[in-house]
Amino acid sequence: MSVDGEAVRVEVAAAQPDEPGWEIDPDDDWALAVVATVGRQLRLRREAAGLRVGEFAVAVGYGEDLVYKIEGGKRIPRPEFLDTADEVLGAGGSSPR
Repeated sequence: MSVDGEAVRVEVAAAQPDEPGWEIDPDDDWALAVVATVGRQLRLRREAAGLRVGEFAVAVGYGEDLVYKIEGGKRIPRPEFLDTADEVLGAGGSSPR
């Protein structure tokens, strides 16, 4: 698989269970807004790169379900996820983090 002509990682990581502390507190309006914005930006960059969720999930080494949760603003992305997404999408450090 390639993004902008560059090879990207395609191995599938083991399923990663949800960990406590990485879910959104429904009463924290500020956190909800920030995480929703990060998810929207990630989805826009993924779509601009021409990647479907499944392709992107494989490239970043995470499951499709987690990508959907992050893009939907339902899950706080870990810094490692954002760093890898930045590399895969060729965002040059401008991915949300």
